Amino acid sequence: MNGIIIQARMTSKRFPGKSMALLAGKPVLQHVIERCKEVPLINRVVVAMPEMPESKPMADLCMSLNVPCYAGSEEDVLLRYYVTACAYGLTTIMRITADCPLIKLHTMCETLWRHKSDAEYTSNGINCEVFSFACLKRAHRLATDPYDREHVTPWMKREAALSVDHPEDIAKLEAILAAG
Repeated sequence: MNGIIIQARMTSKRFPGKSMALLAGKPVLQHVIERCKEVPLINRVVVAMPEMPESKPMADLCMSLNVPCYAGSEEDVLLRYYVTACAYGLTTIMRITADCPLIKLHTMCETLWRHKSDAEYTSNGINCEVFSFACLKRAHRLATDPYDREHVTPWMKREAALSVDHPEDIAKLEAILAAG
């Protein structure tokens, strides 16, 4: 099942509450949700947010828009993505952040189209990423750096296309194969 997971939070240090800030009369998150719902070949749009009282306005918005949400770890966003993908049976995941209210439908469709069924990770280079559940699962199991856990895809960008260039690459590839 193809899905979009929108990464949202209310605790931004630069602009607290930005996901619910009004833009043209609607919360920023609502603009993002509405654009994501337009992507063809997407079966499910889910908002993944931290489990904390500050997230309640986002959860209420999701309920009013009939969009499921998952509340999980604030710091371990990779875990939040993994559990969300598992809960909704997602096999191909598009990652969109809630602070991109003007993301273009064309951008999302093109990135999804470029992501081949056997690809691990695809990005438009700016604000839209698509990855397989298998890649997400390996990242969840193998990424240990706090930066990789907080930002979801850095490990994938480094490791998804790993080849054998150095002797130590064998050990990395064996760990990836073992993780399934």
